[in-house]
Amino acid sequence: MTLRFADGLPVLGYREVADRTLAFAWHWHEPTFRLTFTEHTPPLLGHVTHLDCLPRFAAAPDYAAWLDDERTRAVLDRAIDLWRRKERVFRDCEG
Repeated sequence: MTLRFADGLPVLGYREVADRTLAFAWHWHEPTFRLTFTEHTPPLLGHVTHLDCLPRFAAAPDYAAWLDDERTRAVLDRAIDLWRRKERVFRDCEG
């Protein structure tokens, strides 16, 4: 595995939500992900914060209408899963 970066932040994974691919970039040393779409403009979907306790999703205003309850739950579920697996991601990374 090769580590990729988005806006200077390491991308820990890509996941699909409602047929759109999201990149989950980690804010170094913070329990926070920056979420961006890989194929849409504007790319910023929002941030998932407080991954070490009670995760919260803050959506960018451009996509507030796209995010229904089901999509918001899917974003949070995928972020929590990646957060729990991040140690393994870095251990297996080749750079």
